[in-house]
Amino acid sequence: MRCIRVHRARRFVPCLVAMLALAGAAQKAPAQTYPPPPSPGYPQPYPPQQYPYPQPLPPTAPNGQPTALPVYRAPTIIVAAPAEGALLPVDKPVAVFRFMSAEPMDPIDALSFSVAVDGKEKTALFQATPGEAWGPLSTPNEPLTAGQHELAARICTSHGECGTAKAAVTLIASNSAVQPGALKAAEAKQKKSKILDAVLQAARVLLH
Repeated sequence: MRCIRVHRARRFVPCLVAMLALAGAAQKAPAQTYPPPPSPGYPQPYPPQQYPYPQPLPPTAPNGQPTALPVYRAPTIIVAAPAEGALLPVDKPVAVFRFMSAEPMDPIDALSFSVAVDGKEKTALFQATPGEAWGPLSTPNEPLTAGQHELAARICTSHGECGTAKAAVTLIASNSAVQPGALKAAEAKQKKSKILDAVLQAARVLLH
């Protein structure tokens, strides 16, 4: 038994000496960094590249071809009344706007309608439907003066495409608003009398 212990001790001493030698060599060796620097004569490594985020692809049709996104157009809006050049009584200035969408899949948004008179908001005075809007240009509390005034209206579709319309209207005093009608009636009556006189003169010539 003693011989076995002596034999093991003799084998352990060389192993211990070898381990101490390796530890000393590791302490003397210079520290290495990772990755190691390139050797002389070899090209430098490429710098890191910044790659952009991939862009989303456009929608594709069943056959794999990209489909074009729909292009929506602005709706059409016009001043239906008063007609161009028409005179409005200052106590009842009423305007009518008509509008229509240019795209079947982009309907009119009636809630987006707005109108201004001389730059002042008057939308609350108007009633709007998907096809037209009508209402007074002023209220008894804030009447408009006689003369020319600027109208500006705007309407949009459900996709946000908007159309505008502008017009100038002329307001006249209520007492003078009857004059154009009276003048037209007088002119018509005078024209009829002239025709009647011509017919009577022709009949007298034929009788004589």
